Amino acid sequence: MICFIALFVFAILALFSARYRPFAKEAFDCVFRRITLRPCTTGFDKKMKMRISTKLLEKHEGLGKFVNKHFEAISWAMTILMIVSFIYGAIGVYNWLAFGNCNGPNSTGPCVLNDLTGKTPQPAGCSCDLSNCTQQDIGYCKGDCNCLAVVCPATPK
Repeated sequence: MICFIALFVFAILALFSARYRPFAKEAFDCVFRRITLRPCTTGFDKKMKMRISTKLLEKHEGLGKFVNKHFEAISWAMTILMIVSFIYGAIGVYNWLAFGNCNGPNSTGPCVLNDLTGKTPQPAGCSCDLSNCTQQDIGYCKGDCNCLAVVCPATPK
């Protein structure tokens, strides 16, 4: 199922470079045929298997032989990992949009999306001013408003 992974990768690369557009087109054709339970006619999967295996053979002969022998199983495993990580990422983004953190309602755990945006989540049932609080402060206090008022007091206006 290397075609699915290749479609995802080459579609992104094709946005920035015309060099990868034929690969993206070929990967799309291969994925469409695999979805409709037909074999790839372009040989895209064989080309990718050959390219990857030969690169690995140059670096480490045993690894190259292993990848060549088990290429289909490895590509299925990578496809499943990609889909699962996409699902967990989507759940994290949904939780961040809906609840202000990556981990769901009433969570005070760290969230990389808060660190990227500089947003400080408000713990459930807490109406204190958190403008001076960091994600670590909230994690330290476990969302307790009394603790937060001491750790990161509000600045006078």
